[in-house]
Amino acid sequence: MSSKTRGGSREADDVLAKVAAQLEAGRGGCRVIYVRKEVVEEPELGPEVGQVGLHELLVERLRARGITRLYRFQYEAYRAIMAGRDVFLVSGAATGKTEAFIIPVLDRALKEGARSAIVYPTKALARDQVARFRGYAVPFLLRLDVLDGDTRMKERERIYESPPHVLITNPDMIHFSMARSHRFRRLLKGMSTIVLDEAHVYEGSFGSHVRMILERLRAYLGEELLFVASSATIGNPGELGELLFDRPVQVVEGRPRRRGIAYHVLVSSGTLSRWTVAARLMRLLVRSGLRCLAFVDSQQMCEVVARIAKREGANVMVHRAGLLPEERRDVEAKLKAGELDGVVATPTLELGIDIGLLDAVVMAAPPPSYARYLQRAGRAGRRDRPGYIFTVLADDPIDAYYEREPERFFEQELTPVVFEPYNEEIAKIHLVAMLLERGGRMRLEAVPRGWEKAL
Repeated sequence: MSSKTRGGSREADDVLAKVAAQLEAGRGGCRVIYVRKEVVEEPELGPEVGQVGLHELLVERLRARGITRLYRFQYEAYRAIMAGRDVFLVSGAATGKTEAFIIPVLDRALKEGARSAIVYPTKALARDQVARFRGYAVPFLLRLDVLDGDTRMKERERIYESPPHVLITNPDMIHFSMARSHRFRRLLKGMSTIVLDEAHVYEGSFGSHVRMILERLRAYLGEELLFVASSATIGNPGELGELLFDRPVQVVEGRPRRRGIAYHVLVSSGTLSRWTVAARLMRLLVRSGLRCLAFVDSQQMCEVVARIAKREGANVMVHRAGLLPEERRDVEAKLKAGELDGVVATPTLELGIDIGLLDAVVMAAPPPSYARYLQRAGRAGRRDRPGYIFTVLADDPIDAYYEREPERFFEQELTPVVFEPYNEEIAKIHLVAMLLERGGRMRLEAVPRGWEKAL
């Protein structure tokens, strides 16, 4: 076993030594081959919340939640958004990224009555954030509501009749409802800010689709519409922001992960399958008193790894596509409440759904990109305890290379997120949608730039 940096807490040394010894004591030649220690300092502090110029009721709300000062990057984002500049926020999981956009959104609502939409790529992620956002809203003065395909008709009526200050939704809800519903279009009227969280998922055809939704919003609401994007891991935020919004953005960067120590561990599977090794790692980590999240890349292997881990005595459940929404929410709630030792998941838990604090992440295989590795790794660690990230390397050529050159694994560049801004086939769909929005008639000069290829 090699290590880039030595040292750290006695607890971490004991955990790593114990896991390494027990792996090597088993059959199959499985072993720890490399440990990299990462130390992340507290982000640079900015001004006290009372000195920023926030509405006094929001200052009280922040202090009640234990926030007395903003981080420097949060203050920078606040100033840019309040000045009317489009912003792309880049900061790791649990570093205060969400506060960097929700504080100016709520401040503008209190001061100006401004209305905003916060857009998440999935319904589950949008609904997961509601309680958190409402914790910052001033009771009886600010309303935040979710509008998606699962919203009950009675609740929809209330939202349409009395628009909230902050609407939480998803791209497809905007796409279909703008085309079909005059009440939805009326709901949008007067919105001043659109926030896209988890913006790194908007690549390929999905990115083209979302860009055209944003162009329709701008055509309907006016050029002064403000855009904010947020992402935990991305290599080209400025470029992606310009692709999405069709105009330059100000990039604001925080820390890559939460403050504390993390140990990144590469494990050779030897002659065993990577799934067997992932389950064995879960068992060893759980026996060390650590709460664990394991990522696998297929529903079938998700069930296999969970079955092996359960057989070894670990209290784990699965979280994967194919489960009913209420089943996934039940798993998330139990993990967050500390009722489970761990969860075996497909990439469904890669995005920022709140599942509480975890000690360790196990990846049965290296993710398709280093950005996704960092996204998953960001799940591990607490403020007062180190995080452990174990990645299993098997016998395919890329894994074999990193087994010989383990330091290279952590020197990978973040792959740029890109898409074709003028995808002709997608533009045809959005042209029809724009026609429906306008009662079936539209002047040629109203067609957004680049869409004319679809005519």
